[in-house]
Amino acid sequence: MAHFAEAHIQLLDERNTNIEHLLTNIRKNRRFETILMQIVSYENSVQFNPDSDIINELATYGVITKGTDRKCEIANPIYLHRIIQAFKPIVNGLERDYFPEDTDGFQYLTSDGQIQMEQLLNNFRDFIARAGFRILQVPETPQEFIGQHLLFAYLDQFVTTVNGAMYMEVPTGRGRMDLIVLHTGRKYIVETKIWRGERLYTEGKRHLAAYLSTEGVMEGYYVVFDHREVPKPRTETETIDGRTIRSYVVPVVQERPSRENLR
Repeated sequence: MAHFAEAHIQLLDERNTNIEHLLTNIRKNRRFETILMQIVSYENSVQFNPDSDIINELATYGVITKGTDRKCEIANPIYLHRIIQAFKPIVNGLERDYFPEDTDGFQYLTSDGQIQMEQLLNNFRDFIARAGFRILQVPETPQEFIGQHLLFAYLDQFVTTVNGAMYMEVPTGRGRMDLIVLHTGRKYIVETKIWRGERLYTEGKRHLAAYLSTEGVMEGYYVVFDHREVPKPRTETETIDGRTIRSYVVPVVQERPSRENLR
């Protein structure tokens, strides 16, 4: 795993002509990022249309491909990671609020240096609640995907602090995005989605359990962002097919409260 992590870090951090040319072009139009986030967030959202300049360019660079049902699928998660990094604000204004006062990320390590991922994600859930409508003030970020962006930034900052590595996978090509954390020889898998109903929520947990089995990991984490007008927060732990799944349904504020509501 150490050699794999080292190789992956190099791919995520290196500068090469193909990646540089890709990033230069997509920075001209934020719709590239929006299209990619739609692909990883919604199962059937983006038709593969070769006559679309954006779809054609992403396919030309090998970022996406056409699925058997003519829907877009992510073909290169490393490029996806680099694109999201390229669009991520250098400062989102909420970094100091990630952890409660007088604490830091190191409290989420055990005495033998293992990540306490459950406690780390509990704090992320609480951070979103603490931040409230301020998450809508994060610059240059599509509001539909603000939860996933903040989870990515939160884990990325923590993993960097503890000298770990993080990368993305899109196991089914679309409809889900997994954040893979590597640290001191252990792998942690955090799947993230947008709420699309109870049936898909339950189905997603089964898919995650199957993915954990193929990866030889016993525990996984499932973070679903709830954008409904009346969200229903939920935190639960279950055993599915011999794998432990810790699930979070995290409400995401949709609009800043009016002045009347603040009185």
